[in-house]
Amino acid sequence: MLFIRILNYIKGYLIITINGVFAERFINICVHRNILIWDVSRKNGGFMAKMATKDFYKVRDIARITNSKVRIKRRQGLPFLLIRYRNRWPIFFALILFIAIVHFTSTHIMSVDVEGNQRIPTEQVLSELRDVGVSFGKRVSGLNADTIRNQMIINNDEIAWLGVNVRGSRVYVEITERIDTESVPHLTEEKCNLVASKDGVIEKLEVGQGQTMVKKGDGVREGDVLVSGIMDSAYGGFRLVHSYGEVYARTEYTATKEYQLNYIEKEYSGEEKVRFGLNLFGNKIELYPPSMRPDDNYDEQAEEYVYRGSWLGNNVEFGGVVEKFLEYKEVEKQRTIQEAVETGRKEMTKEVENSVPKDAEIIARKTDHNIISGDAVSVTVTYECRENIAKESEIDKSLIDKNDNLDYDIKAEEDNSGGR
Repeated sequence: MLFIRILNYIKGYLIITINGVFAERFINICVHRNILIWDVSRKNGGFMAKMATKDFYKVRDIARITNSKVRIKRRQGLPFLLIRYRNRWPIFFALILFIAIVHFTSTHIMSVDVEGNQRIPTEQVLSELRDVGVSFGKRVSGLNADTIRNQMIINNDEIAWLGVNVRGSRVYVEITERIDTESVPHLTEEKCNLVASKDGVIEKLEVGQGQTMVKKGDGVREGDVLVSGIMDSAYGGFRLVHSYGEVYARTEYTATKEYQLNYIEKEYSGEEKVRFGLNLFGNKIELYPPSMRPDDNYDEQAEEYVYRGSWLGNNVEFGGVVEKFLEYKEVEKQRTIQEAVETGRKEMTKEVENSVPKDAEIIARKTDHNIISGDAVSVTVTYECRENIAKESEIDKSLIDKNDNLDYDIKAEEDNSGGR
């Protein structure tokens, strides 16, 4: 029934009114002559019905025979809609274009995201992916993850594992690189463990040699053994190795400071006093009497112009010192809680960023504050990072007899990583 209605709408139809003494006879004759009339209903002493556009001219004779008046009340359907908006073709063009774009973007690759590569440039990975059929505009339905993975590993010796996930029109490629052989220590190097350089939660392990003591999701404290250099020997007992690899963990860097709502701030007057001195062999000699030194409410800034070198085999150091004293006065001020929090956020953010290592990846930033006794605010800024926390540490030989039962090994961790 729904299909017929859609078909009639596409073809177009008329809504007509039938009035007259023999209106019912008009309808019967139309049915007898196979003229389709549907949705017939009584209205104002007559009838209202729908009929195909092409059949309207066939009912003229029937209307004359039955002395009925047939009028077109309304024209319905796609043909009449197109006629009505024939001067507004850009709207239809835009609609068709929009449908085409939606269809294209939902069935073709719109972006390729590469994750996990550190030594291999992203541009190189994207170029190699294009060679195996993964690039912008390619059909999503034509991708085969196994084929792509195998071809990429064959084409690039630095890739140990590759995963392909398709989500809508985006392709996510995750890469695990092989251990850099140039960075692998020689077996003759000193035997050692890898321990945690700071607290964190383990996220990823890339162990080249050693007994893995932790797994993904474990929380560790600074000094905990991550990879042990004490390993089971194939000939019984234990053997010592030089552990190496990288252990990535989620770490936190935090800075906290209390800010008073009523506080004292320095206001500099702009007045400046300058005093001179000498630097002889690291000793500062003032060229003015102590009485000429400014009193309180002055900040001191010193600039040294010193020569450092050697003379007759001895280190020498001499030069001049310029001391500037900047006058200020202390002014009592007030601020709102919001102003104190904003000041604290800027200062603590700067302090935290100075403590985050350059090679750490910042994952999240968070600012919290607590009101203290109504006249002070404590502001805390926390950065959540991802970084390699493994560092070498000497093996404690006294622990060898205590390592009879080790929970994890390298092969098991690799198997788990491959399953993921």
